[in-house]
Amino acid sequence: MTGSQFDIPRSSADPPDNRIEKRVWIKASAEVVYRALTHSKELARWFCDRADCNPCEGGEFIAFWKTGKGGQKGRAIFTRVVPNVSLELLWMEDGRDTQPGSPKHTLRYTIKSKSGMTEVVMVDNDDTAPDEETYTFLDRGWNAVLLELKDFCERKERSVKLRSGSKFY
Repeated sequence: MTGSQFDIPRSSADPPDNRIEKRVWIKASAEVVYRALTHSKELARWFCDRADCNPCEGGEFIAFWKTGKGGQKGRAIFTRVVPNVSLELLWMEDGRDTQPGSPKHTLRYTIKSKSGMTEVVMVDNDDTAPDEETYTFLDRGWNAVLLELKDFCERKERSVKLRSGSKFY
């Protein structure tokens, strides 16, 4: 199996809901994928401009994206960490997730090695359903983000193999 596999796009007649699920196959080990999702320097090479990441339950993930003269900051708390297997983060948006009973926004990655590749299933779940335009924007945005993850991990895997002594004749 090569390339990326994403869930079938929703038709425009489908009402938006609060969950986006994507699946991508990556020609890299689960270790390379997990590291790309949890190490600050690697996150800054494919996901954001700057990152601070402490991948343990209760640890923080802070990302910063440059936008024009300013920037945008995102903050999440790791709620589940199983190295090379799964990650779950609770996004803390504008103080929304700090009050008991407030809507939650979670992001979950499941990582599985199969047939020399790694399958990543990403689920973005927000208790508050977005309008259709926002849902479409987020749905397409996740396609682009996962393709960046795939490209980064596959390049990383090739460079690791080359450094480990692969010889070309």
